[in-house]
Amino acid sequence: MAVCPKCNKNIPIYHIGQLCPHCNVNIRFYDFDKKFYHDAKKAELSLAKISIFIAHLKANFIGSKLAIIRLCTMILPLLSLLVPYANANISQPFYDGKMSLSALGLFNAFSDGSLNYIMTMKSGGPDRLAFVSLFAAVAGVAAVAVFAVLIFLLTILSIINIKKMPKVLCAVSLLGIAATIAAAVLCFRFPHTAEAADGVLLSGSVSFGYIITIIAFAVVFVVNLLIIKNGLNVVYKEGDLERKEIAKKVKNGEINIDDLPQPIVETEETRLIDKEIKQQQELYHKKENETDGEGGDDNEEV
Repeated sequence: MAVCPKCNKNIPIYHIGQLCPHCNVNIRFYDFDKKFYHDAKKAELSLAKISIFIAHLKANFIGSKLAIIRLCTMILPLLSLLVPYANANISQPFYDGKMSLSALGLFNAFSDGSLNYIMTMKSGGPDRLAFVSLFAAVAGVAAVAVFAVLIFLLTILSIINIKKMPKVLCAVSLLGIAATIAAAVLCFRFPHTAEAADGVLLSGSVSFGYIITIIAFAVVFVVNLLIIKNGLNVVYKEGDLERKEIAKKVKNGEINIDDLPQPIVETEETRLIDKEIKQQQELYHKKENETDGEGGDDNEEV
């Protein structure tokens, strides 16, 4: 059952008119101006939040040369993994295959069953140590791939916190460099272990992919370090930061939104709007006076 906003009396369910049957006030338009200004203030604060988010979005991705460079370099660690760290040749009585320790090589090893074969062979037999060494090298390259993916994702998600994310990306880049060095050591160890194994038809060779990956992570680290030192070029609209602080106080109950003026924060934009409104009002009153004057002349002639 509805309640009248003025007299607070219950309105019968069968009553379909706009006027209250008790106090005869128009229910739909009662306190319309107050509600209008209340909604206008809420819209002003909400638009400020959106405007600040857009400012952060632009600054984070295209606001400066460093931001654009970071956007372009975030994929370098992933691309570097296309160059193999090492190559393995497996020649067994019931299995014969080649494996490249790179991003594509790991994908193919997973899809064609080579990885399952390696995991089975490292469990026992005279060639166990050689396959353990190969599996360790594969795990090292996979760990590097994880850090490369993290660089890509964290760069995209850096809008979450444009001040802290460059520090996180620097840390992940250093971890990626450390993981690449560890993977390179494991890749160097694998061919020697394979040669030393007795009765094993397993051989390997080392490539230079790890060097490119280290350079890629280093570039990402340097770019984000420069962003930490120089900051991002965030351009806020006039009054948005002040509106953001007021919105927090309204949310926390420190300020009643109905007690705030409208507009809440006066800026050059709002002043121009007020000026335009006054000009339109003056034109309206001028035309109204001219119309009244013409009507007065007609009455005198009569």
